[in-house]
Amino acid sequence: MRVTYKDYSIDIIDDETYTLNSVDNLMTYQLEYFEGEGYEDRFYPTSKHGIRVNQNDKEIRSAIICEIGGATKIHENSFVIKNDSIFICCCDKVYSLGLPDLDLKWIKRFDPATCFGIYEFGNDFIIHGELQISRINKQGELKWDFGARDVFVLHDGSNAFKIKNDIIYLKDWEGYEYILDSNGKEIK
Repeated sequence: MRVTYKDYSIDIIDDETYTLNSVDNLMTYQLEYFEGEGYEDRFYPTSKHGIRVNQNDKEIRSAIICEIGGATKIHENSFVIKNDSIFICCCDKVYSLGLPDLDLKWIKRFDPATCFGIYEFGNDFIIHGELQISRINKQGELKWDFGARDVFVLHDGSNAFKIKNDIIYLKDWEGYEYILDSNGKEIK
């Protein structure tokens, strides 16, 4: 996926063929982020998201984010670009990287399983996780989270999550519906 921010074009992709510590990768990156490197049982990441920042058709920085946990894919709601940062979901975590240098600002886990999407919400963000919904600020500090009876995914693949007029609408796997206000409190 290619997006434009200021005078940069930014490519964000799933790089499923990337292998850590390999010289045979089809694509290389200047920076590599993977917390599991120090753990023998965590060496093979589930999701690998590549980011390339270009200016005037020339690459100025690249990074790959690798994580273990519930798999994620790049889509229109898997990242947000704001205030010279990219906030991107990868497995059960959200990364904040500076733009254009892609240096790590912070990384935090916001769901026990998977972070499906990140959405602007006032001056903050809402994270749609598999098991919980979280509101965070730009520094990655948790303001509130909400969990329910079951996962926020539906059998038929339809949308279990929606924000409209600062109200959050949710459905869980069992079909229960939840409506949250901006403070994470149930309205219904």
